[in-house]
Amino acid sequence: MRQFSVREMRAGYGAIATALETDGEVVLTHHGKPFAKVVPLTEGVAEDDATRQRERARGWAARQRRFLAGQPELPPFDWDELRADR
Repeated sequence: MRQFSVREMRAGYGAIATALETDGEVVLTHHGKPFAKVVPLTEGVAEDDATRQRERARGWAARQRRFLAGQPELPPFDWDELRADR
């Protein structure tokens, strides 16, 4: 397991990607103290996350439509009327 500092992480992603492929996991450090472990995703996990995010977005959109359906219709907006009120 290789360790990379935050500076090394910012400077060279390629080294981290290579270490992930060869070692399987990488530890990130900040001022010499480990704060995160990076492991490669399996294909199924990435697809499950994307599916979950799509379903969450669809649910949010449905809730938004139901909320807006109960709102009163707003009158048309008129810029000239707004300017006249100033």
